[in-house]
Amino acid sequence: MRKRRKEKREISEKVNTPVRRQGGSLAALAALAALPCLFTFEARAAERPASSSSATLSKVRAAYATPGSVSCTFVQTYAPAGFAATSPETGKLVLQAPDRVRFDYDGPEGKVFTFDGAAGRQYVAVDRQLVVKRLAPGDRERLPIVFLESTEALLARYDAAESTGENGLVEVTLTPKKPGSLKSASLLTVAATGEVKRLVLLDTAGNRTTFTFTQKIPGARRPDSDFALAPPEGTKILTE
Repeated sequence: MRKRRKEKREISEKVNTPVRRQGGSLAALAALAALPCLFTFEARAAERPASSSSATLSKVRAAYATPGSVSCTFVQTYAPAGFAATSPETGKLVLQAPDRVRFDYDGPEGKVFTFDGAAGRQYVAVDRQLVVKRLAPGDRERLPIVFLESTEALLARYDAAESTGENGLVEVTLTPKKPGSLKSASLLTVAATGEVKRLVLLDTAGNRTTFTFTQKIPGARRPDSDFALAPPEGTKILTE
């Protein structure tokens, strides 16, 4: 009798054990109850023809690879594998063809990150420090340069799958054909215009970076100096 009571208590404890939150991963957010939805989502994505992804990526490039520049506001969150997401950062993003990127972060630190097509630069005004690093292809994959690349170039490096969402949105998931640090990049896009509303980068270690974009506006072409920072005199420059 005692043995049966013990077994019943152990079963009860297992059933009532909560699912541990896994740092913003889809598995933790969805838990077991969402598995049917996930399977439905994947099946729907698989049913989309390859030409759909190609058409969407072409619209994205047309929306961002303009003769001038394109800017938008962003919210960036980072969720290390197995942990909750860190506090979000906000700011303004500027993209300019063929491969120029500039993030101006809000806040008193005065943080700026730029990419001029070859090197990444991170400047933090409060520290009076600039870090310069030539970016390898694996580093470039973590930037929204994908918005500016041709469809042919993207499909040569990634397998693409598209799924439809609500309110005229589609999601294209890019999976590298060759193993590297990036596991996938997902673009949630307005189907009619190619405007990207969200970019999710998942690396092979399970770390997730999410960018949410709003207030996209076109602008004049920016000078090269906007993407190759020249810091104030007295700044400490570190090269990696």
